[in-house]
Amino acid sequence: MRGRPDDGKWSYADRVMALALTAYEDGLCPGCGLHHSVARGDHNVGRHEADDQIICEGCAPLEAKQAEKNRATFPGQKITLREVDGWED
Repeated sequence: MRGRPDDGKWSYADRVMALALTAYEDGLCPGCGLHHSVARGDHNVGRHEADDQIICEGCAPLEAKQAEKNRATFPGQKITLREVDGWED
């Protein structure tokens, strides 16, 4: 990256950035995904509101498939997405 030869060695800057990313990710709420600095504390009360007007077109078919009552399942089975043949923007 940044024109540096890929020798497989981490520079000091690489290690600092990896530690910074880890610290940031450790501060994310597992429920909403927001960082604790904007999601916790009295100063953030009323900062956010829920919006149910957005539909994720990736989650929709996954959730529909998971909700099928008569679907045959087996241990370890994963439901994944694939793009429909012929789909164009």
